[in-house]
Amino acid sequence: MVGLIQKLFMDMVWSIGGDEAVNKIKQAANLPLDHTYQICDVYPDDEWQRVLAAGLELLNITPEQADEVYADYFLNDAIKRFPTWFAMAKTSYDFLVIQPTIHNCFATSVIEQKDRNAINDKFVVDKFPETPNKLVTHYRSQNHHCGLYKSLAKCVLKHYKDEAHIEEKQCLKLGGTECEIHIQWSKLGESSYATEK
Repeated sequence: MVGLIQKLFMDMVWSIGGDEAVNKIKQAANLPLDHTYQICDVYPDDEWQRVLAAGLELLNITPEQADEVYADYFLNDAIKRFPTWFAMAKTSYDFLVIQPTIHNCFATSVIEQKDRNAINDKFVVDKFPETPNKLVTHYRSQNHHCGLYKSLAKCVLKHYKDEAHIEEKQCLKLGGTECEIHIQWSKLGESSYATEK
């Protein structure tokens, strides 16, 4: 998995508990204390799972609570770190349409083809010309972060002051072949992509 997620997770932990909390997570995850994450480097999924499990235990929160807290932290950081992402999108619909492209941009610096494929194959978004206020996101990853995607989508909606209903109709964790997340807008600003035919 690309290191942006891990780096910002550790940054969030540091903002809560300082160096002591970060070091406790590294120790629990069997990582060197001088281990750092670079946003464009690829790290093993099992390492991330150890880091996440240690973080949940240290912060004493559920995975669902972590999704919400982290999504808010991630989006606030991304707005400052990557302002162009948000400048390209007039609405939350526009942003979520281009989200797979943004995600896949991190694969361009990855050397190994299998690692690039693992990044590029995670997200597919379906648009519906006949229903221009609806998207369906198909997510496939052994990290099972569909909950984080939904929490991030809610933060994006809030950022753009839009409103939508989010429903996961299929989930890998429940035996599905993918996570299938439907987003239906009830309030949407003027969008570039929603009106494309």
